[in-house]
Amino acid sequence: MGSAIAFALDGPVARAAYQQGLDPATFGFWRASAGVVVLGGWLVTRMRPGTFTAVRQMRRAAAVRLALAAVAGLGLNLALFEAFARLPVAVAVAAFGCYPLFVAVWEAACGRSRAGVAGLSVAVVAIIGLALLMRPDPSVSAPAAGLLLALLAAVLHATYILLGRGGWGEVGDSAAAFLIVATGAAGLGALSAATRPSTMLAPVTDFGLTGLLLFEGALAGAAAPLLFLAGLRRIGATKTAVLSLCEPLTATLLAAVMLRQMPAPSQLLGAALLVGASIAIQIVPGRPARAAALESRQMLSPRPYPRRTRKARDPEGASCGTN
Repeated sequence: MGSAIAFALDGPVARAAYQQGLDPATFGFWRASAGVVVLGGWLVTRMRPGTFTAVRQMRRAAAVRLALAAVAGLGLNLALFEAFARLPVAVAVAAFGCYPLFVAVWEAACGRSRAGVAGLSVAVVAIIGLALLMRPDPSVSAPAAGLLLALLAAVLHATYILLGRGGWGEVGDSAAAFLIVATGAAGLGALSAATRPSTMLAPVTDFGLTGLLLFEGALAGAAAPLLFLAGLRRIGATKTAVLSLCEPLTATLLAAVMLRQMPAPSQLLGAALLVGASIAIQIVPGRPARAAALESRQMLSPRPYPRRTRKARDPEGASCGTN
């Protein structure tokens, strides 16, 4: 939950940085760079013997998952920051907040749970919520490109969660978070240098903007991913995704306070339906799966029946037990 509150700074701070001339890639680069510095300092102070050896000797499966998670994190940040540039923060974050839906759908498709009619009903509610977000109010612009970018960020975040739920083997959460954030900084820096090199040094000449980016990088760029990975490994994908739903609510509140982007009633209704569907679709499928697992264990347990059968068919064996 702490990571979700820290991540909630992204929307309002990104819009404030855009108003001062930064583009999404440059904002993401400075945010990730500040996160790398903070995480690097954290690693140095908590360095243990064999840390680098553990990274070099990672199992292939864990290394592949970590690399894919880093790429997903890079795409997630770029898509979400681009969405913030095109949409009001409340709309972008509420659309992004449907990623728990994708996590639950993937787990259901893998055979872990079956939602049935209840799952279909939840999906309909989610679609209604998204429709309200697309056109929340005639005076509020919600471009399709911005919504698609926010939904792409949601898909990438769901991928990030599913890749990281099993941990990274011998590599700790701090080292994994550092590698993921460093990958994002390198990718966003290269993109910013190639597209808008003139804006990369803008924070250097503006101390107010520099302080804002350092604050954002320390919390959302360093503390949030570290706490997120630690919680994900300990409580699993489903609970992490559900608890992370406080992020869109916090971001919407911050946008209303910091940017005066007051949500319309239809936006509030759409966000409530979407968040409610995201929670419900993770709660509903789990019950049939647990019941089916219990029934299957009872059907596969052979112990009670052969013993009763032997006693009924072999009275002499029963009498031997009494001698």
